[in-house]
Amino acid sequence: MSLWNWDNDWVQRNAINEMDQELSDLSRRQSQRLHRTKREFDQSLRKVGSQIDSVSGRIDTVLEWTELRFQLLEFDEYSARKQIRKSFRALAGGMPATAPEVEDVPGYWMTPAATAMLRLLLRQGMADLNTGLETARERDPIRAELFNLCVGVCFDQPSFTEVAVLRLLDEAPDLGLAESGQVAAGWRAMWEHTVRGEFGASASDRLTDRLRALFDSEGVADDENLAWDEAIRGFGSDGAPLGKPEALRALAEHLRAADGVEPAEAPEPDERWRLYLQELIEEPSPAELPLVEAMEELHLPDDEIQRSEPTWAASAGTVGDLLRRDLFDPDAHPAQRELALRLCAPLLRSRVEVLSAGAVSTAPITRVVKRPGGITVEVGSDGHDKAELEQAERALTVRADLGGPSTALAVGIGGALGLLALISALFGVWFLAVVLALAIAIPVWRYLKGRSDQARRQEYHDSQIESLRTELARVRDQVGEDEKAREKRAAEAREARDELLAVVPEAASSAVETNS
Repeated sequence: MSLWNWDNDWVQRNAINEMDQELSDLSRRQSQRLHRTKREFDQSLRKVGSQIDSVSGRIDTVLEWTELRFQLLEFDEYSARKQIRKSFRALAGGMPATAPEVEDVPGYWMTPAATAMLRLLLRQGMADLNTGLETARERDPIRAELFNLCVGVCFDQPSFTEVAVLRLLDEAPDLGLAESGQVAAGWRAMWEHTVRGEFGASASDRLTDRLRALFDSEGVADDENLAWDEAIRGFGSDGAPLGKPEALRALAEHLRAADGVEPAEAPEPDERWRLYLQELIEEPSPAELPLVEAMEELHLPDDEIQRSEPTWAASAGTVGDLLRRDLFDPDAHPAQRELALRLCAPLLRSRVEVLSAGAVSTAPITRVVKRPGGITVEVGSDGHDKAELEQAERALTVRADLGGPSTALAVGIGGALGLLALISALFGVWFLAVVLALAIAIPVWRYLKGRSDQARRQEYHDSQIESLRTELARVRDQVGEDEKAREKRAAEAREARDELLAVVPEAASSAVETNS
């Protein structure tokens, strides 16, 4: 009974321990599940909180933008622009339009300029035309003239277009907004259309004189020369040296295509003028500009027409950059290429001559014949240096080790062995005498073998010398052929260069001389 009771207690304790282990595992799993659920809940709370903060910040941004918008609506310039925009849109769409009845805003150029031009386009009287345009010019001459130009181009008013172009050509190419020394995009567009003859002969002459003065005043710095050199080298040759006749002829053919250019009869419409006109109408006044810039900094989808940085004022490049682009761009209008060629001819000639002079080397061609052991001989078209050849032959002789076996030593050893064999025979020691007599063959064999090796080394040495001299003669002939081929290429390059320079004028002529 005591043994049985002891076994029963052990079974009970074991069962209790297993139940404790199961309860512990269950508790641990529940605890892990609880921690995981709590972590996911915290993450969800943080995500919702960030979304709430983002939405709250977005709402604040919208409220700030709305407040700025309401402030902008209070400006008289904004109301005037709204009426002017409505009239121009109706006129451009072929719908009934009337000149807006807007009051003049002191200091704002748009109101008098737009009112005068709309009355002209709508044929509602021209009594105040000159007064309105002069008032606009006094307030902002650049924007007023650019506005007249855009209206003249978009609504076919050539008289206003030509006058506006002549006045704008006298303004700084940066139009007061682009970076100093840069050409504004609007001035560049006017340049392109003027050189094509679309704004009249007077504008073309004025543009030529203006660009010549600007290009000469800029001067040519070292980096500008490098840019011209890269443009010349890279034209039609994938960056190959200018010395290649094909590259020179390709450039000559490209420039020859600019000779005798006739203006296009029916140029395609340029949408830039419509865009510039829209930007000028919608551009905020100086008083509105801080509000518009603050609205743009909020990065909300504001009206596209509200722009503090119009595209017509963006930098298109320097005068030199644009002339170089017109000259080398295969897709440029031929009239632009012809004008660029006339203005840049002296610089282009000088850079072509400099690059051509250094494109083909005139230094003697040399080749180096090498042999193992650092043996070198330099060869030119007139042959090789005799001292170098002698030094190379000495080095080959030293390496060949032409020394042979000593005859005196072989004779001495053979004689000594024969004498010992004779003495042994006299004393009756025949075995030793025979051995010594046979031993005489050893020095004889070594001597003959040494002479054979010496003859073989001498033959190899002679072949090396002969191979070196043959190689020198072959390389000398090859160098002569290379120099002849180089001279032929140089002659072709000079001929192609002369052909190219014949296309380039020797000096930039004035507009009056060119037209006459």
